[in-house]
Amino acid sequence: MILKRGVKIQLLAFLVITVLGVSVVAVRYIGVGRGLLGREYTAYVDLTDSGGVFTNAAVTYRGVTVGRVGPMELTEDGIRVRLIMERGHRIPWEGTTAVVANRSAVGEQYIDLQPTKKPGPDGEVPGPYLGDGGRYDTIPRERTRLPVSTAELLRNVDKLVSSVDPQDLRVVVNELHKAFNGSASDLQALLDDTDRLLRTAEESYPDTEALLTNGRTVLNTQRQMGGHIRQFSRNLNVLTTQLRRDDDALRTVLDRGVPFTAETRRLIDDLSPTLPVLLANLTTTGQVMTSRVAGIRSLFILYPLTVAGAFTVTPGDGTQHLGLVFNMDAPPVCTKGYEETGRRWPQDTSKQRTRTDLGCTEPKNSDKVVRGARNLPPEARQPMPQVPDGATAGAGFPEGGANGGANDGGDGDGGSGEQASGDTTPDEGVTTLVDDTLYVPVSAGSVQLAGYDPATGAVYGPDGKQYLLGYGGGQQQVLGDASWKMLLLGPLS
Repeated sequence: MILKRGVKIQLLAFLVITVLGVSVVAVRYIGVGRGLLGREYTAYVDLTDSGGVFTNAAVTYRGVTVGRVGPMELTEDGIRVRLIMERGHRIPWEGTTAVVANRSAVGEQYIDLQPTKKPGPDGEVPGPYLGDGGRYDTIPRERTRLPVSTAELLRNVDKLVSSVDPQDLRVVVNELHKAFNGSASDLQALLDDTDRLLRTAEESYPDTEALLTNGRTVLNTQRQMGGHIRQFSRNLNVLTTQLRRDDDALRTVLDRGVPFTAETRRLIDDLSPTLPVLLANLTTTGQVMTSRVAGIRSLFILYPLTVAGAFTVTPGDGTQHLGLVFNMDAPPVCTKGYEETGRRWPQDTSKQRTRTDLGCTEPKNSDKVVRGARNLPPEARQPMPQVPDGATAGAGFPEGGANGGANDGGDGDGGSGEQASGDTTPDEGVTTLVDDTLYVPVSAGSVQLAGYDPATGAVYGPDGKQYLLGYGGGQQQVLGDASWKMLLLGPLS
């Protein structure tokens, strides 16, 4: 029979496909020629017993098949299992454990390679790797595990069952029957509630996990601060012990605190008319002192030296040693800058407006008026510091006098009252300004000061008489034993 050319071609194609298919199956699945192609390498596992593993069983790494079990050889104290591994899988040698596991309860055994090292940022575990040669070709026996044999498992189950007394087991079953008999609905409700509880717990798992994580942080902090907490507890114990010992004294202090509080309240009530005014006035004083910090600093430096030098006048020999130095025109006065002003003789006592736009224009290195305003320190030339609006509200004199009495004619803000003319006598209890003289209201128990004229130094007492403080001893007649207060009240008035 002569075959046609088309049939010959079909038979030839079928033959080629068959040969290729058989070759692929033989190489890829059966493993024929893998060693020649360089797609396999050999590794070994030392075991005390086979554990049921057999040749051609699978070898897995992280659940992925990476090779198969080759021939097994007996050694002096166990067996050596050859592993035929596929290249392309980098299995770390250090820390890797070979476990003979079962695929199921009745399934076949296989070797599972379980790593203990965590992979790096690139997803690979650092070497050395299995199959790098030398000792890296063999997983030692101490890093292998075998499954429990079926015979041993059955023997253990038999021992467990035999250890239970049938009579005792019968009693337990009877008691369980009595306990749960007729409670099927309750058990069903319990199981349903348990199921709902588990679902709720599952829904709340993120919050529970966050709570446990944060709780670990708190506990770690408590453990780290344990020494400080114990020290705090000891100190608290000492404190409470001392408080218990001083209980009587503490009760006495608390009992006496009530009268003290009452006295303090009365003191605050007595100071309420004048203390706010004093604090408001001190705001202006503070502005002036802030602008004169350099001068105050110099005063504090020179004052102790001046006082110390003053004692040289009285050395203790019964006499006073004084000297007189006539220093007229030393240094000379400054006239430059005052050309537009006329000369005024001492006999001219008429009121004239003071020229505040004039000053000495001599250079700083001039020997005239070396202590003039042109040599003022730079920081003292700064403007007076500003205060917030309302900081000086209420400055002046307290409404109603030092004790807060009625003020029938004041303006209510503690400032000066009406402008009178002539020799008008100020009303009692009213702060007024008469002929450029400031009159301060007088009340019983307060400082006896009725009015003060800064231009002449005259003070008017409550009796209407005029005294010259600092000249004729009038402060003693007006203030009595408190006349020393005039050193402070005089400039403020």
